[in-house]
Amino acid sequence: MEKTISVQNITKTFTLNKRQMKIENTTSNKKVAVNGLSFDAYKGEIFGLLGPNGAGKTTTLRCISTLIKPDSGDILIKENSVIDDSNLVRSSIAFLTSELKLEDFFTPNYLYDYFSKLHGVDPELIKSRKEVMFNRFGIDKFKEVKVAELSTGMKQKVSLAISLVHNPDI
Repeated sequence: MEKTISVQNITKTFTLNKRQMKIENTTSNKKVAVNGLSFDAYKGEIFGLLGPNGAGKTTTLRCISTLIKPDSGDILIKENSVIDDSNLVRSSIAFLTSELKLEDFFTPNYLYDYFSKLHGVDPELIKSRKEVMFNRFGIDKFKEVKVAELSTGMKQKVSLAISLVHNPDI
């Protein structure tokens, strides 16, 4: 099987401020979010991270997506390091968080075009891929409706379509 994600002994710590130290009921200003985590995920596999609140799941996903860097260890996405080759990694993955940050005054049509161009998608492909994605997610009827007027579910569909504009492998 082809390995697509290889997390190799990553550790990530954060510095706490005094208020956070009080909430955590600790005298240490260091919080270990991930400690020596390793795993591999393979092509075609659906891989889940499970654990209680504070176990480091979100921190791990943020490291995989290159939003933050691990303090130690490395993560390889199709043999590209998130530390050394972050641009290559970002071009081959899609990452969608639960927090939707779409600007209210834009339309799905505009956002799809904008993010396609940002990802360097060939202008010839933008229109055809948008049509496929909008039909697949049922966005086509809402493509010129401002984000502020969309339901939460439709905003999530738009976010999903936008995260896939560059047709990532992962």
